Amino acid sequence: MEFLPNHSRTFINITAATAADSGVYVCTVEEPKHGKKVEKNISIQVLERGYVYLWPVSGANVSAPLHQTVELKVEVDAVPTPTITWTRNNLSVTEETASIFTSHMTGSRYLSTMTVRQVLMNHTGSYMVTASSDNDLATFIFNLQVTVPPKILSLLTSGGNAMLCVSEGAPPPFITWYTCHSTNRCNNGSGNWRNVSAASETVRLQENITQVTEKGIPQVRSMLMLNTLSSLSAVRCEATNSAGGRARDLRVVSTSLFSQVIILAAVLVLVIVAAVCLIILIVLCRKRPCYAFSWRLIESVSPDGRRVTYLDPDDLPYNSAWEISRDQVSLGQILGSGAFGHVVEATVSNLLPSLSTAKVAVKMLKGGEKVQSLISELKILVHLGPHLNVVNMLGACTKGAPVYLITEFCRHGDLASYLLRNKHIFVQGDDPTRRSITDQDYMDMVTERGDPFVIKPIQELLLASADQQEASSPLLNDSHLLTIYDLISFSFQVCQAMNFLSSKKCVHRDLAARNVLVCDNKLVKICDFSLARDLQKHQDYVQRGNTFMPLKWMSPESIFQNIYSSQSDVWSYGVLLWEIFSLGRCPYPDLQKTQEICSALKRGYRMTQPEHALPHIFELMQQCWEEDPLSRPSFSSLVISLEKIMSDGSRKHYLQLTKAFLEEQNPATARLGEAQQHDDSHTRGSSAVEVKLHRLEVKEAEAGSSHNASTNPAADITAESSNAALDTDRYDATGTNNVHIYCSGVKFRYTSVTFDSKLLVLIFFSVLLLPTFRIESAFFLL
Repeated sequence: MEFLPNHSRTFINITAATAADSGVYVCTVEEPKHGKKVEKNISIQVLERGYVYLWPVSGANVSAPLHQTVELKVEVDAVPTPTITWTRNNLSVTEETASIFTSHMTGSRYLSTMTVRQVLMNHTGSYMVTASSDNDLATFIFNLQVTVPPKILSLLTSGGNAMLCVSEGAPPPFITWYTCHSTNRCNNGSGNWRNVSAASETVRLQENITQVTEKGIPQVRSMLMLNTLSSLSAVRCEATNSAGGRARDLRVVSTSLFSQVIILAAVLVLVIVAAVCLIILIVLCRKRPCYAFSWRLIESVSPDGRRVTYLDPDDLPYNSAWEISRDQVSLGQILGSGAFGHVVEATVSNLLPSLSTAKVAVKMLKGGEKVQSLISELKILVHLGPHLNVVNMLGACTKGAPVYLITEFCRHGDLASYLLRNKHIFVQGDDPTRRSITDQDYMDMVTERGDPFVIKPIQELLLASADQQEASSPLLNDSHLLTIYDLISFSFQVCQAMNFLSSKKCVHRDLAARNVLVCDNKLVKICDFSLARDLQKHQDYVQRGNTFMPLKWMSPESIFQNIYSSQSDVWSYGVLLWEIFSLGRCPYPDLQKTQEICSALKRGYRMTQPEHALPHIFELMQQCWEEDPLSRPSFSSLVISLEKIMSDGSRKHYLQLTKAFLEEQNPATARLGEAQQHDDSHTRGSSAVEVKLHRLEVKEAEAGSSHNASTNPAADITAESSNAALDTDRYDATGTNNVHIYCSGVKFRYTSVTFDSKLLVLIFFSVLLLPTFRIESAFFLL
């Protein structure tokens, strides 16, 4: 017995144990001083030899659809601990083929799972699992069949009275032919279809020929040869396998003139109906709201502010170095969902060489939405470049569908919701304009130069070093309280971001607290988050035609004259200040109806000072709300005004953060550096890429026009050739001519269908020669 302080341990060793040593062993501890006694027992069973039992969780025959994940599981009961191996066709399963995981369930029970992700056709086969120990061995064999639903590749005539049907699927589909002799239309439920076996006197069937395509999917070709066409109306090819079935019909056209007249009349009726449907569809599509990125790039502004020239974002260059493979992106939960698309939380692997994983936000459109709007947003973000207080782009997936726009992730949501959630913990504090704060009141939040960049959850630069002071920075801090310093900080950071956009000649057009996102340490970033909102149901937007207007945040010239500029953004910034210092209240709380707001603005009405606004802050709001756009301050002057409220230490700290953001290895600046290196390697020794610009000078529109109203000012549109990436062709695959027109920063696309006279003549003579054809496919005819 070995004694420890206040403890004692005792052991019993059984050498050369036999079955006779099996039983219940009891350990008894007595304490004579107090007369206490404790007993513990354990049951031990000594086996003569080890054993292995193995059985599958599911059946032996497993089917898995192509590109899906399949799991093969077995349970093992064995003593001693077994060795479990998986083989395929007598070869060991490698990590490239599948992943194997074995877990200990309880006692002598184990669970082994082999997972094959995105199964391919070559994964079909037998998989054997073997569990072995010193004295026993057990095996089980799974038969995996990768299935592909049948698909009919073609059904057409093959000379004379023969029809050829080509289909593919796994397992190889079985083709069945049907004929229809009814003079009426042969519908699926009409009951007039007969199997070829019942009409063997009129048809002959050639045996199927099975081939394997390059994708590894079996292909079946079957030919049906007709002896006569006198009473035959249509034939059907049906392909079926264990994964499903597919059928396609081929119409057999009679040679009589009466039948041809009926067909011609039907075609004409269908053309008329299709034309009417097309017109209705065009009208509905023009009225249907669609997603449009609110930011616009300004080429020039006239001295009076009433003439604006915009750049077409579709013609901006795009560097393929921003591309990220879809395999690197792992989508998570939806952060926001609107009428046009989603914003999804995601994780990107190997975004940078020094960064294994990074949490990001991914923008994507819903099915049916025009992807060009998201491409325009992508190009504008690339053109602007990174900024500390802008939700920066980190990459994109433009190859395939849907298009992913990958940006920084801001974990605390939008500023409006953040203020409402935390208004109960707001602390007014002292007026910062009446006190002096030394540099020692601020801690250095910048990551040390030698440290690798850490995303928390992404691109959060404000990582405190180990030797930081305990005091928090009034500019940027992670305190759970909300103070007047935080409100000033939010205002200053947004102003810095808007000053950056203004310097890049970019107009936001929807600046509001809902479009400002909050990161860790109360760092804020501006963005356009309308994609993740259902604007039709959102109280902050008013529908006008096929667009939505953030009426309460818009300047008078934007509402009544459809003019957007940096000066109109300054007005919106004043409304944003009111939101911040009212802790998230909706502007114009006493005005709810659209007509009331418009009438009040025409009368010169302005909102009163919010509860928590300092006098100097309210003066800035009033300056932002000047009627004359040229009388409003610029964002650069607003930055200077806000800096006067803060201490020298606060200003110095923000400069340090900005410098660290631009110099440290964070995703936004690092990805920009990779793109620039890629661009330099492709342009060295060659002429610069010519970017075509479509400019349209827009004069003042009529009073009362909408936010995105369809205005057609008389102006010339010039188009120049370009080799910029992701450039939309002037003519699409349908032969339509697309003209891009910009009106006050709002893009309209007019589509006109161009018909070739030779094509019309060809169609006309084809209709005249129709009676000479004996067999035609219905879908070819249409």
